[in-house]
Amino acid sequence: MKKRRKKQKIVKKQHTLQRFQTGRLLFGLLLCCLLAAGCGGSDQVKESHTCTISIDCSSILDNRDDLKAEKAEFVPSDGWILEPEEVSFKSGDTAFDVLKNACNQAGIQMSSRYTPLYGSYYIEGINQLYEFDCGANSGWMFSVNGWFPNYGCSEYTVEDGDKIEWKYTCDLGSDVGNSYQE
Repeated sequence: MKKRRKKQKIVKKQHTLQRFQTGRLLFGLLLCCLLAAGCGGSDQVKESHTCTISIDCSSILDNRDDLKAEKAEFVPSDGWILEPEEVSFKSGDTAFDVLKNACNQAGIQMSSRYTPLYGSYYIEGINQLYEFDCGANSGWMFSVNGWFPNYGCSEYTVEDGDKIEWKYTCDLGSDVGNSYQE
């Protein structure tokens, strides 16, 4: 009888050990599946693209007489706040996103506000240069591949290879290549 009980205990321990090992194996497989699903999900990985961005205030150089005296220190001698630079962006990013990221990366001050009427962000100032700092018709404009959109920068979705130029105008855009008023 003692031998039989001892044999039952051994069989019971072996059975418990087998269940434990099977459980560990199943847990390991489940963990691997979860990790593989989390790493390879196509909607979780956003493609990276590149575009070129620049920030130019050279129009002020020809209109220094109109510039507020306290703003002169913020105008670079060659007009470039950010020379053309290739940057990465994610699918779905807007011209606003690219500007904000580029300014953050370069340590350039930027101020914006959301305008509910237009459903877009408005760039108030870059590098401490704001609308009306260089005359009644001055402020920031942007162009993409030489075209000046007639809507806000957070409404333009950037495409791979775009050339985004931020320009400070002193004459409603006519001095920076925007001929919409002509």
